[in-house]
Amino acid sequence: MNKRWRIEILNQLLDKYERTIAYKNGEQPDRRIMLQFYGASKSDFPVYDIDNHFVRTEVNDTVISMQKQGLIDFDWFRGEENHIIKRLWLNMEHIDDAYQAAGRQSAKILAFAVIRELEQEIEMVNTEWIISYYSETKEYIQAKFQFGSRISADEKERRNLYHMLRFIDGNSFTSLTERVFSEKCFGDSKFFETKMKSALLSIMRKYVSREMADAELLQSIGVSRYPEPLEMRGNILVNGNNMGVFESGFCIYSNDIEAVNISFPNTVTKILTIENRANYFAYQQADDELVIYHGGQYSPAKKKLFEKIAAAMPENCVWYHWGDIDLGGFSMLLRLRKEILPSVYPYRMNRNELITFQTFTQLFPKDYAEKLRKLSEQELLSDCRECIDYMLKHQIKLEQEAMLT
Repeated sequence: MNKRWRIEILNQLLDKYERTIAYKNGEQPDRRIMLQFYGASKSDFPVYDIDNHFVRTEVNDTVISMQKQGLIDFDWFRGEENHIIKRLWLNMEHIDDAYQAAGRQSAKILAFAVIRELEQEIEMVNTEWIISYYSETKEYIQAKFQFGSRISADEKERRNLYHMLRFIDGNSFTSLTERVFSEKCFGDSKFFETKMKSALLSIMRKYVSREMADAELLQSIGVSRYPEPLEMRGNILVNGNNMGVFESGFCIYSNDIEAVNISFPNTVTKILTIENRANYFAYQQADDELVIYHGGQYSPAKKKLFEKIAAAMPENCVWYHWGDIDLGGFSMLLRLRKEILPSVYPYRMNRNELITFQTFTQLFPKDYAEKLRKLSEQELLSDCRECIDYMLKHQIKLEQEAMLT
């Protein structure tokens, strides 16, 4: 018996078995789990070449041996007995032996094991997008007893993923380069880039943002190829130095943020964070304003900057946020209110702007609408519901660049 043929045949049969509804329901299949070898319009095992004596006899000997072990049964092609196999099928009475002989675990048993792993990981993290990823992956596996592309069937790869997401959730860093992150997380400066980066980005594209570039996604968790520039302009004192002398603005690099002390002259009455870079540069700020480039979902380093600014704001100063009139823009406003300052006001994020720039609005699909509707239920966005209700009614959104026209 040839081990290669035995494993190939059993794996094809077991794959076919695990795709059946009976398998998912824990029932006995009412039809044979079968592979056609010869004589049908299409062979399920095309490597069975009847004109290749060596391959044919090896496969035949392997199938006969598997039948004697009770793993499968088969038929010869009529008139070609002891020469050409027509078809073979699993012996369901010895299905456990078939799994053992194939050197694999039942997908159902493995699925239950991974479900338990995911339940344990959910209890260990607090980050919403990580919990959403684990929860939806768990639901998918429970429904299908398959992993798809959601998580690896390889235990070692899963353990590395869990470890990385726990490390990210711990959020004990504000800014790390990719290689330093990899060294701290895995003890190998190149492991993240070569083994884990693509998996993390795939998860974050679905559960953080589909619009953000890869570098922005990583930056939002404090990981970047180079230190992140935190850009702003206006009258602000950084370590006692008035940075308002730089008309075009200045930046603090993320790896320096811990050493920065922020204060303001009392003349500053308005702080404005702007999501889009074009709008940030186009905005004409007054002498009493500090304007900050917000970008996408902010990183731990930018969060630290915002916290320092909020703590140092003069008593009569008001914070505004100008973002896209879309799901991302309002989620950024909500996050600022939750994590930085509850009184952050929306700037030009209202129904009138949608009406004024209606020719530049874009339509959005039903799944987007559902996420937007769910976001609008947040009590901290109650003052934005008129705008969001208008968006939902007309299924439109507006990028803030349109307001520059």
